[in-house]
Amino acid sequence: MKVLSDVLDAADAGHVTMLGLLDLSIAFDTVNHDILIQRLRISFGFDGVALQWIESFLSGRLQAIAFRGYTSAYLFVMYGISQGSVLGPLLFVLYTADVTSIPAVHNVRVHTYADDTQLYTFFSAADGATSAVQLLRYIDDINRWMCSNWLKVNADKTQFIWLGAPRQLQQVSSVQLIVDGVPVLLLETVRDLGVTLNAQLSFKQHVDSIVRGCFY
Repeated sequence: MKVLSDVLDAADAGHVTMLGLLDLSIAFDTVNHDILIQRLRISFGFDGVALQWIESFLSGRLQAIAFRGYTSAYLFVMYGISQGSVLGPLLFVLYTADVTSIPAVHNVRVHTYADDTQLYTFFSAADGATSAVQLLRYIDDINRWMCSNWLKVNADKTQFIWLGAPRQLQQVSSVQLIVDGVPVLLLETVRDLGVTLNAQLSFKQHVDSIVRGCFY
């Protein structure tokens, strides 16, 4: 992962990193088709038959609930894209592409993998509190963008962690993180795209988890 190489480079320079892993609430199910089509046309130059194919892929879908031999009435799917399809994740990435342009004014880096968003910033341990505020300002901007695009950051599942050398991490002052009005705790370990990370990037917890899975 690109974030890991950046974090290691920062540690070599004597800096610490704050990593935030944003979680979106039922992200694929809330995509607005009209906004998506408009973004494909204006931002990415889709037109003609190609755009018609995507409009056809999104429109006219029906859904129902089947339970214990009973099926509900069928209703048209007005919003959302299919997460299990080939096109679904790609269309979601295009739908949320503007998120990566927001951090430029906040000195924050961001990587997105479908509905998983990683954001992080480097700083000296003495400047930890100030830099954390920059990160929260960026998250506020993301929240505003998400609301205007029918998406929502799930503060309860959003995770933050300090990364760096032990000596630098000891110098970082405590910071109160608040996302969308909800206090968020700094964690000792986080799970990022299937990899368990701790503050020193030792991968001990990740290796232990794999070993337990193999024995199981």
